[in-house]
Amino acid sequence: MDGNISKALWLGVSILLFVAVVAIGITVFNGMKDVGDTAGERIGSIAASLADEEFRAYDGKQVKGDDVLSAIGSFSGQSGDFIVLVRTLDAGAAANLDPGAGSAPSLSGFDQYVSSTAGTLSVKDKCFVLNTGSGDLLAQKSKNLQDAARRDAENSNLTGYINPSGRFASHLVYDSNQKIRGAIFAQVQ
Repeated sequence: MDGNISKALWLGVSILLFVAVVAIGITVFNGMKDVGDTAGERIGSIAASLADEEFRAYDGKQVKGDDVLSAIGSFSGQSGDFIVLVRTLDAGAAANLDPGAGSAPSLSGFDQYVSSTAGTLSVKDKCFVLNTGSGDLLAQKSKNLQDAARRDAENSNLTGYINPSGRFASHLVYDSNQKIRGAIFAQVQ
């Protein structure tokens, strides 16, 4: 009978150790879950910041025409999501791209690359905001239309030629949710 009592004690101790290990495991898992959730949120915000970083080169800076052509080329895969608006001096006087002044230029004097819009620009919190009355904010352009527009922009014999050594004022264009939806460039004299 001593053998049965000994086996029962070992079985009881084993069950208690198993329950203790499981309880410790659950406690550690719950603590690590909170740490994991916090780390996930931080990684998400860092990823969003890095995603917007490619646009920061055009945020209130003066760039060369070569940079404008590069922007058109690099964002061409985002048709329907991103728009590049360009106004050269061929369109008349230079456009005022100072959102701090409180007024936005009309889009009628700008060439639209990558995507197209029937919307209007306004200024909110010293930023250009693209608005539309109805329908989609940005419409997709086919790859053929994008390529043709880029070739025309590089052809010095056509109106709207983007001089690679020209100077352009640039700003980002947002939607009503403060998501970056494009870049606007105006050649300066």
